[in-house]
Amino acid sequence: MIDPFANDHQSMQIGELIIENQTDKIIIYGDIDLTLDATGYEQAQQLHELTSKILQAFENSSIYNNSQHKSKEKYDRLDKNIDNPFL
Repeated sequence: MIDPFANDHQSMQIGELIIENQTDKIIIYGDIDLTLDATGYEQAQQLHELTSKILQAFENSSIYNNSQHKSKEKYDRLDKNIDNPFL
């Protein structure tokens, strides 16, 4: 199980659902079929535990209101010109 928002290197998988941890966001992609059997029950429990931990992280910290914690994508600046290394 990941420790939500604690680092940029943890990931986990539930079914075909991929969960990636970053310090400012949790990325979830893929899909999952929760079947009405023991496997589906186990996966539902994992999802419940994960979402509970994510919600607890929000409740324990106001970091999501702080603009100092930015993902790598947010550091891109459209107003900055960069020399083309291929010319």
